[in-house]
Amino acid sequence: MPDPLKEFLDQVKIGAKQSHKNMTLYCLLAAQEAPVDFLSLDEALDKEALVVTEVCEGGSVPELKVANRSDEKILLLDGEELVGAKQNRVLNVTILIAPQSETVIPVSCVEQGRWSYRSKHFGSESRAMSAELRKQKSQTVAVNLRQGLKFMSDQGAVWRGIEQKFARISAERSPTMAMADLYESQKDLSDEFMTAFRPVDKQIGMVVFIDGEVAGLELLPKFENFKKSHSKLVNSYVMDALETARSPVTTDTGHSRAKASKILRSAAEARIQRRKSVALGDDIRLESDTLLGAGLEFDSQMLQMSIFSKADKDISIAKSGIRKASRRRDSLRE
Repeated sequence: MPDPLKEFLDQVKIGAKQSHKNMTLYCLLAAQEAPVDFLSLDEALDKEALVVTEVCEGGSVPELKVANRSDEKILLLDGEELVGAKQNRVLNVTILIAPQSETVIPVSCVEQGRWSYRSKHFGSESRAMSAELRKQKSQTVAVNLRQGLKFMSDQGAVWRGIEQKFARISAERSPTMAMADLYESQKDLSDEFMTAFRPVDKQIGMVVFIDGEVAGLELLPKFENFKKSHSKLVNSYVMDALETARSPVTTDTGHSRAKASKILRSAAEARIQRRKSVALGDDIRLESDTLLGAGLEFDSQMLQMSIFSKADKDISIAKSGIRKASRRRDSLRE
């Protein structure tokens, strides 16, 4: 039986190249889009169609509750940030929320120094976790899934990743070590990058290179929805590019288009596992010796996929399993 993801990848075309300093992306194009309609997180919040809260008054770090009050489906993307309530969180996986429903969703904390209410409901600041941190989180979620722990991340690894990113970018540590504060500290530099990257007609994805190496591949096969999510997705890679942007710029060697084609072919040949998603559709896990990815299918249509290149350290982390967060941080949130 034909595989929906592999069939889709075979139809994707590589379009225009866009570059700034040490970051290059190739626009991925498709002749047709997925025939599934949904609202994005920001659209749903703007329309007051989606209400996001703590699961209870006391809260639970790895879970939030979402209520879809509309008659439309809502797509929440892996890595999107929700701000407010007792602490800021990011989504662990991509989730399609059914109309007129309530769902408990798996999340990770990205503000380790706060556990007190700032608001009853969560909002969004049009921000997503950096691509490198999303890759690390996705890998630990995959390990947990193999161990029967549902869609949980390694919370300790998420906190360490944010701390290390503060250090690598040489940003001043904020009182709560919030990912939001890290992004705000780099806003002028990231805005400079963002002016170079614009969505194009029939774009449904991108392959991104940082310092001449593949950083990741993003697919969101609805033309208008990709356009609306474009700045979030691009900025998640800009936050990684900024770590080395002050070094001498790595020029395009001329082989990046060939590398982009290769990663598409490799993804189409990778092993794929499906399981019931948190809400509608199936969670997809893609893995080969060189790639790992995660996404969502609904009604035999691919709705979203993020694919990253493996490094040797990634493979060793996957084999070694997951380390727990420190006792001090766990006790802070019990």
